[in-house]
This record gives sequence, C-alpha cells and structure tokens, in this order.
Amino acid sequence: MTYRDTGIDRTQILIDKILQAQSLLALFKTTDYKSVYREAVKLLHPDLCYLPAAADALIRLNELRLQYEKGQVITDDAGSIWSKDKTVIFRGDSYLLEKSYQNLQQLKHLRGEAAFHFQHYLPTHVHFSNTIEAQFSHRALPLYGLQLPQEHVNWVLSRLLEMVAWLAEEGFVHGGINPKSVFIVPETHGIILTSFYHMKREGERLRTVSATYKNWYPASVFADKRATSLIDIECCKRTAAYLLGDPSGLGIRLQKTHLAPFIDFLLDHHTHPYDCYHDYRRLLGQHFESRFIPLVL
Repeated sequence: MTYRDTGIDRTQILIDKILQAQSLLALFKTTDYKSVYREAVKLLHPDLCYLPAAADALIRLNELRLQYEKGQVITDDAGSIWSKDKTVIFRGDSYLLEKSYQNLQQLKHLRGEAAFHFQHYLPTHVHFSNTIEAQFSHRALPLYGLQLPQEHVNWVLSRLLEMVAWLAEEGFVHGGINPKSVFIVPETHGIILTSFYHMKREGERLRTVSATYKNWYPASVFADKRATSLIDIECCKRTAAYLLGDPSGLGIRLQKTHLAPFIDFLLDHHTHPYDCYHDYRRLLGQHFESRFIPLVL
C-alpha cells in the first residue's frame, strides 16, 4: 500500500512522522529511499495537500534528505566533524588533531583481553595527515542533537561507564566525553568514542578542557588542574541527561519527568569508575527490564 492509496488519515500520520523524525533512515527505514521520498513529496505538495503542517513537513523532509546525502557537520574543540554512515572526518587545529590521533593510537596499541574487547568502542581504521579520517565497522551517528527514550539512554550510559572504567584501569582519563565526542551505533547498541584532544594519564596536569562543555566538569578540576576519573564519570552522566532532553546536562529539570532513582544516580557523587559502573548496573537491574529494544535512527 502506498501513501497515495491511504487517504487523509495516512497522510496525517506521515506528516506527524516527518516532523518527529531525527533522520531520513528513521523515517523510511530503508537505504533505498528515493522512490518513497518522491512519493511523499508528491503527496505533500501544496497543490495537492491542504492539511495543516503539510508545508512544514515538506520542508523538514527535504532537510532530512540533504542531511542524509551530504552527511552531518558539527563543530567541536578542534574544528569541524563531518560524518556519514561509517566515515568521520575531523578538520581544524592541526596541533589538536595530531594530539588526538597520537592519544588514540596509544589506546589502539594496548594489549590484553579487556583491550581487545574495548577496541569495539574505538574507530576501526584511522588515518592522519592534515585531517583525521576514521572508519567505523557499522553506521554511526554523533549523539549531538539527539534526544532518546529512557530505554536507549540506559544502555548508552552503561557503555560509557564501562569504557571509562577500562580507561581508568589502563591509567587514562579521556577528559572530553560529551555528545560531540561519542557516536552511537543503532544496529548493535554500541558506542564509539572519539576526539581524544584532552586525554591524559591519571594524575597528570590537565592543560585543556572542552570549552563548550566547561560547566560539565567537576569544580575540583579548576582548582587542582589534574586529570582524574571523576571528570569522565561526571561527563558521562551529563551526556545521559542531555540525551534525556536536558541540554544543560545537569539533570535537575528531569526530576519531575523521569524515574527518581535514575536521576538521583546522575546527581550523586561517584569517584571510582568501577564502583560507579556496578552501582549503575544494579540500578538498571532493579528498575528496568533487560531486553533488546531496536533503535532506528
């Protein structure tokens, strides 16, 4: 059945879906989108459709198409990040890009069972010249600009805290975890961590922080100026609050709309990554059903 066959009700459903969609693939759920896109454009054309918001839906539909075809561009601490499907290209300050590349190589050359597992949380292939070009094994999207249901924020935060616990075990602090440095893999419920501009050894002097997300860092950082796992823990929590719909990342405004124990966890103080991760896993076990819920973005 096509959109044209289904009448006003189906057209209104299409309009609502377009206005709520965060990506073209989430809307049409197929990479062979062109014929479905053309049909939807004809259906929503102002000469044929007089439903309220049809014009807005048509504008949004074209925005989603351009975003998908041209890729997504955001700015971060070094410059710009262009991403599409399985490829991400970082452009900007050559010093910061080289620093990020070198820090990433340190992690990719670690050995051991845990290191082997966490390679899945890092870009698969990385090349550096004047830019950093990274390849992923699956299609991935930056968290920036996304708002996800609770059930998906649950596993994103779990992956982040697990990654932070591993980094701490290896003696590292990422120092810049935020929606622009984390990519989500909808197909596998995985994450990929990028943008290692601020990474330091635990206890080393911290010379830079993410200017955009400066208020996400613990206050002690600006007094001690030392890299500690507390930075990564707090930035993970702030990222989770952001994904739940609080752009500030602070989470306070979520207290009236979301599960109290979850928000309390985001606001609680944790200093040890493993303790934080295990407390969080216990929280999930107590309040949420353990099952795989597909994510289409």
